[in-house]
Amino acid sequence: MTAIGVVFGGSSPEHDISILTGLQAARILSDAGHGVTCLYWAPSGQWWKVPVDIEAAQFLEPRIKGATALELVLPGGFVERRRMKDATVEIEVIANCCHGGPGEDGSLSALLRLAGYRVTGPNPDGAALAMDKYATAAIAGHLSIATIATRRADEPIDLETPWVVKPRFGGSSLGIETGVEDPETVRALAGRGVGRSGTIVQPYLAGWVDLNIAVRSAPTPQVSAIERPLRDTTAILDYRTKYLRGQGGMESQPRELPAEIPDEIAEQIRTSALALVEALNMTGLPRIDFLWDGADQVVLCEVNAIPGALGLYLWEAIGIDRATVLGDWVAEALAEPAMRPHWAATADGSALRVAGSIASKLAL
Repeated sequence: MTAIGVVFGGSSPEHDISILTGLQAARILSDAGHGVTCLYWAPSGQWWKVPVDIEAAQFLEPRIKGATALELVLPGGFVERRRMKDATVEIEVIANCCHGGPGEDGSLSALLRLAGYRVTGPNPDGAALAMDKYATAAIAGHLSIATIATRRADEPIDLETPWVVKPRFGGSSLGIETGVEDPETVRALAGRGVGRSGTIVQPYLAGWVDLNIAVRSAPTPQVSAIERPLRDTTAILDYRTKYLRGQGGMESQPRELPAEIPDEIAEQIRTSALALVEALNMTGLPRIDFLWDGADQVVLCEVNAIPGALGLYLWEAIGIDRATVLGDWVAEALAEPAMRPHWAATADGSALRVAGSIASKLAL
């Protein structure tokens, strides 16, 4: 039995979806016989241990029933502070179910690894690249994978109008504006909200179809079924459409699974997804999203390092049950070192002993 800490929540617009994903993963892993500790990362930054059988509605309350406050110590891990003696939370591996923001861009993974944990999902470098739509497009272009023409908001925009304006760092179609046709509007969007961290501009591909595929590297490189979310092709697949239609969240979204597409289009998607995941050195269960013109053109849309619901329904469509997918996901993390060697290196204090005063260094 593996002691697994399932982490969810976080300071992200996708906080609520992360709770749903985390609770789902915790139940599946617990039912499969693993020892599961649910670790809730509140928007305030506080960590809480919560019951495995907790329901989503409990997180709407001011005080979460059965929650215990924790601290994350570097190195050392999660600790419950007690009056007589602190108690370390026994965890062998962290299952990261945080979507968006620091949970998905590699920041949380790096923090947990510094604490000494093995962590599911992509390494911090791969996660950071996947979160950066501009960098992802550049890497895909280097691999000869067709992409949507992409410009930064701070460079000349030589693209056919209308445009789609997106946050450079982010996911789930949050903060996206369509139908933009002038640089002044682009600059205004880049100066507010999540756009302030970076904004990109792309041509709006009216009538194109979404096609998504998941990839995993363990136990061997493998792709899932390809899905076609069913939506109005005159609008983008936004956050509300993805997550708020029906009680099942993203899994209840109308879709064609497997997608009824030509064999050559399916093979292009499979080949491109595997090549991109390998180039980004992405472990875990990333989902790669493409757009198809309905004929012979497919372009990369984005990479989701930690997709909603972990894309489990995509693996079920090819006969791999959820417990197996999550078990392999955890086993992959356990096989990796907890820290990179240079993170664990320490100084011996010799430079401080010979340094003299700071004033002497500044020639004061």
